Amino acid sequence: MVISKSIAVVTPSFYPMIGGIESYVRGIGSQLVRLGFKVHIYTPDSVLRNRLEPSEEIIEGMYIHRLPVTIDLSYRLRFWPTLYNALLSVKHDIIHVYSHDLYSISAFLAARKNYTPLILTTYGPFVRHSDYSTLKVAMFGIYDGLLTPMLFRNSEMVFVRYPELVKWVKSFGIEDERVGVEPSGMPSSYLKPGNKDEITEKFDEGPFLLYIGRISPQKGLKHLILSLKEISSFSRKVRLLLVGPDYTGYSDYLIKLASSIGVLDNVLLHKPITDEDKERNLLASCDILVMPSSFEGFSQAVLKAMAQGKPVVVTNVGGLPFEVGYGSCGIITRFADHHGMAKAVIRLLQDEELRRRMGEAGRERALSFTFENLAKKIASEYRKVMN
Repeated sequence: MVISKSIAVVTPSFYPMIGGIESYVRGIGSQLVRLGFKVHIYTPDSVLRNRLEPSEEIIEGMYIHRLPVTIDLSYRLRFWPTLYNALLSVKHDIIHVYSHDLYSISAFLAARKNYTPLILTTYGPFVRHSDYSTLKVAMFGIYDGLLTPMLFRNSEMVFVRYPELVKWVKSFGIEDERVGVEPSGMPSSYLKPGNKDEITEKFDEGPFLLYIGRISPQKGLKHLILSLKEISSFSRKVRLLLVGPDYTGYSDYLIKLASSIGVLDNVLLHKPITDEDKERNLLASCDILVMPSSFEGFSQAVLKAMAQGKPVVVTNVGGLPFEVGYGSCGIITRFADHHGMAKAVIRLLQDEELRRRMGEAGRERALSFTFENLAKKIASEYRKVMN
């Protein structure tokens, strides 16, 4: 008889919150269940002061444990002290923690107490994740200098989102065989062509630019709006659709900014689209997907657009250059350079052959990043660690 191995996945956020880490953990977790693992998800019961219910449930075969948050200052400065005892209450074969934030220390202590192998997936040094204040940069620098090496050295495996981070992890004395790349992914169903006829007529008049993700300052949307001034000079009928959750009210600022530079009529905001068919149809209908973010480990929105054969414009941060094949699937621009972003968009709009070539390269590259393929690779790593 085959005995199911129990995997504890610790994540800073999970469904029903909407975002990259939430979608990834759910997608990979459900695939691991299909591969015969028993998957437990440990996550806070509130994110950015949004309370999540219920505290315990089963989703797609995964056991979800939402733990109380006692201090919720920000996405990164959040404390859920019951994580340690929760992990000890079930005998797991592996504890896999996403990001090396403070909660990973509780996971490390629980793993040591129960003699359970610990795996960490890191998104890189904290100071790269956003435009932090001087005080926060100093605090995160101390954390990455003192605690991060300890966490890495006590992990059986350290995964990174993109290859450029391998050197950073190895700088702490981690051997080659204990470092791996774990990119994000998407459901294989996004490779199915979307239906362009499902979109509204307002996108038929001119170029259609699309952004999918959180509506927040970290995502660089201010600079995308500013680039629209130059893009609209090239095509007055260009439309930019921003799709995603706004947990902080940042949309109001973006609307005021668009109005102040005369491009309000070119900008549309839409709540998150959770229906897969509708999102796929939207991706199939756009001309270009733009990701202007200040930090991305690996963008699912970019990957899904590539799966639909669309060229992309991304910033040169995090794992985005790796994701787009270092320029084979889209144009890479500097973060906060709205002139460079406008120039990249206009270049693609002017060159149909370039759009076609990058779109085909993107679709080919997206084949490697389905949840089904990624889960098999992670399962293989789990078995190596358990053996």
